[in-house]
Amino acid sequence: MNTAAPIGFKPIAVALALWASVQPALAQSQDAAAASLSMPFGECALGQWTSNRNLDDRASITSAGCLVSWKPKISNDVRLGLNLRAGWQDQGAADSSSGRVREAYVDFDAEPFSLRAGRQIIAWGRADRINPTDSLSPRDFTLLVPDDEQQRNGIDALRLRYAVNPALSLTAVVAKSEANLTPQGLMPVNLVLAELARETEWALKLDHSGSGVDWSVSYFDGLSRAVRYRLDFANPRVPLFRGDVERVQKLGADFAVAQGAWTLRGEIAHARISPSCTACASDARRVTSAVLGGDVDFADTMNFNVQVFANLKEDFADASGLTGLRQTLALGLNRLNTDYATRETGVTLRLSDRLLNDKLRWEISAVLDLNGNSYAVRPRLSYAVNDHLRLTAGLDHFEGPSQSYFGALTKNSTAFAMASWVF
Repeated sequence: MNTAAPIGFKPIAVALALWASVQPALAQSQDAAAASLSMPFGECALGQWTSNRNLDDRASITSAGCLVSWKPKISNDVRLGLNLRAGWQDQGAADSSSGRVREAYVDFDAEPFSLRAGRQIIAWGRADRINPTDSLSPRDFTLLVPDDEQQRNGIDALRLRYAVNPALSLTAVVAKSEANLTPQGLMPVNLVLAELARETEWALKLDHSGSGVDWSVSYFDGLSRAVRYRLDFANPRVPLFRGDVERVQKLGADFAVAQGAWTLRGEIAHARISPSCTACASDARRVTSAVLGGDVDFADTMNFNVQVFANLKEDFADASGLTGLRQTLALGLNRLNTDYATRETGVTLRLSDRLLNDKLRWEISAVLDLNGNSYAVRPRLSYAVNDHLRLTAGLDHFEGPSQSYFGALTKNSTAFAMASWVF
């Protein structure tokens, strides 16, 4: 039995009248909300690779992945940021699915201050792809992506920025450390991995940009993103390679100046690196890294970039004077730590062009390791079929002696072809 009171015509008419009266204001409110809330954007890709990036000889890999970003504006002063990655056979040994929250933060703007809190990618440095001052955000070097910037992962951090004037700003960062994800395919069986503790670290940067010479000075005090290995002879019959995370204190600077079609860039950093393990007896070591180069635009759409770089490592352990097992272990240790000389020097080259109204883009880049006589060559070709469908192909080729930077990466040489849906 229905005991609800019947609804008469008059209340319905009153409700319709009220709805009609508030509809214009509601529509304006909805329009304002729609304007302030951006839509998610990103891309999903399906690719075929001849090798993974895990140094384990696995070949013929079909991978898929989606990268999604969303940056809704909550109010004039508050904005959210979200960046997610999900993939299948695109990480590590490329034999399983993966997922990661790269960024999830909230931005507060109250000029001259701005605060970003949460998981975020923080990239520093003005040189082209080799950035000694870039110490905060870790990378996944095993990820099957054509663009190195997609290797970056976020860290949990607070970032406070103060605009001294329109051209000068001061940034302070407090964060929880995270290590790089590196290839595991060639790791020796007698290796003990480090316990990657998440410790608090901080950084400061004074940055000038927008007029004349762009420059910055920065300081970082935290943990290294790369694990450092040492030999442990506690059991002489089975020497171990034991990994530890080191404490880094780094002072850096960079600059960039443009004049017409030319741009000159430079970057330098000096790091004091201390063992964080109680069993380590070695003193702090010091590493100085520098990059200097420039690029020029020509023929309307082309760009050529060249740089020279150098690393000065005060503690390099030369194994050439050793023999037998000790030399074998010392050489293996240097490969694990990517240490090949006291002074490491090299050259980077990059030539790129945009054709057919930016539909077709190609690039070829190379890195020459002058000490170890090794090199890397990386061509890329991309074609936008339409606003949503993009085709990409490329090659990563590493060559050199086994005891050299790129010679140690020969198993990561790969060719690939991808189709991406951009939204």
